Amino acid sequence: MKKFISPSYLKPACFICLLFTQPVLASWTLNPENSSLFYVTSKASAVSEVNTFGELSGSIADNGAAEVTISLGSVDTAIDIRNERMRDIVFQVSTYPLATVSLEADARLLDNLMPGENILRSYEISVSLHGAEQSINIDVSTTKLAGGSIQVVLAKPLIINAATFGLGAAVEQLREIAGLPSINNNVVVDFTLQFDGD
Repeated sequence: MKKFISPSYLKPACFICLLFTQPVLASWTLNPENSSLFYVTSKASAVSEVNTFGELSGSIADNGAAEVTISLGSVDTAIDIRNERMRDIVFQVSTYPLATVSLEADARLLDNLMPGENILRSYEISVSLHGAEQSINIDVSTTKLAGGSIQVVLAKPLIINAATFGLGAAVEQLREIAGLPSINNNVVVDFTLQFDGD
């Protein structure tokens, strides 16, 4: 005799099958060799200088949670004594060795990008620096590369005031030590980040 299976028993089974057939979203890890983050300072009214960071790490999780960590001790101003002053006086790396940037991205949108396809999106990022945390709005351009990696570039440079993160007094101390007439608290930040698929 053929057994009759009640639909009530089928519902849990179908739900379990559905769970296991959902598409798995990708995750990505920052490629530091193909990534860069720099900021431009200005002093004495007309002198601008580019500073970079040599150590970056980060990831985009399969739920879209993205984070980039900056080792402040890796700052490179192209002059050794200035590097030392930035590390010790401004960033105070012995107490605050890292800065972090985090945001919530649309993982499904990133996953569905075709190679060569580009999207422009606005995000609210959370920046943690020198014991302070601030929310900042940015516009970024995201491109899927041929190998499946993702390249994220600022659509327009970002201006950050050092005093916002409690660095104003340190910048003034640096100005006095260097014997400069002025150092602008505003710095222009730009970056190009590449995330490789895991």
